[in-house]
Amino acid sequence: MASSLSIRVAHFSDTHISNYGLHLPQALESFIKIFNKLDPRPDIAIHTGDLTDHGILMDYELALEKMQLLDVDVIYVPGNHDEKNYGDSLFRELVSHIDVLTGVGKAVVLNLDSAIPDSDYGRLGRWRQELIKTKLKQFDDDVLKIVAFHHHLVPVPFAGREKDILEDAGDVLKTIVDNKVNMVLMGHRHVRNAVMVGGSLLINAGTVSCVRTRGRLGNSFNLIDVYEDGYAEVVEVRIPSGDKHPLGRFRLVGEG
Repeated sequence: MASSLSIRVAHFSDTHISNYGLHLPQALESFIKIFNKLDPRPDIAIHTGDLTDHGILMDYELALEKMQLLDVDVIYVPGNHDEKNYGDSLFRELVSHIDVLTGVGKAVVLNLDSAIPDSDYGRLGRWRQELIKTKLKQFDDDVLKIVAFHHHLVPVPFAGREKDILEDAGDVLKTIVDNKVNMVLMGHRHVRNAVMVGGSLLINAGTVSCVRTRGRLGNSFNLIDVYEDGYAEVVEVRIPSGDKHPLGRFRLVGEG
């Protein structure tokens, strides 16, 4: 007998919304249409950074206008492009609080700011590592624990020369594994990928609507279906076709 669906997570990233830059407005329009027709509907929607391309006010205003077309509440984390041009202040003012925990049904999401203003590099730092420990330790194993930030935690295949990985990736990875985080959602490299490390599922999303794609990978977003038996199926949804391609089936630590 097949296990029933417990939680569906929509994971998308790197929209790079702007009237001046790398943004593909037609790809964003296709994404919104595909997203709003998803069945079953996502319980959680998470955007893992680079909402905007330049971090300027016009970008943010356009991005918020477009994101309001999605018929779901979205949890956001900032990316390095969002924090250009003092954009970190606009992100906090207009988009979302950062470094906070959000409860959604049977899951909790901790959104963390890995970006460094006016830099492509990222880090979480010791106090955000402490947030992972203190915020998540209060929850039992039957609660799905998700951490989301922008920069990648481990190297991503097909993403070219390795760069911009978290400066403190080793310590962050140990904190993630030691505290039995079920999944970590990331963006930045414009390549979809899912890999299990030490019992935690690390998932990168491709880019929804940036011209800078890799090879023939194109634009895409992820759907993550978590089942009552503790397994998660990760699927890439391609834009504009809506075709689904599995990235893997994984046993989540502490689930089931």
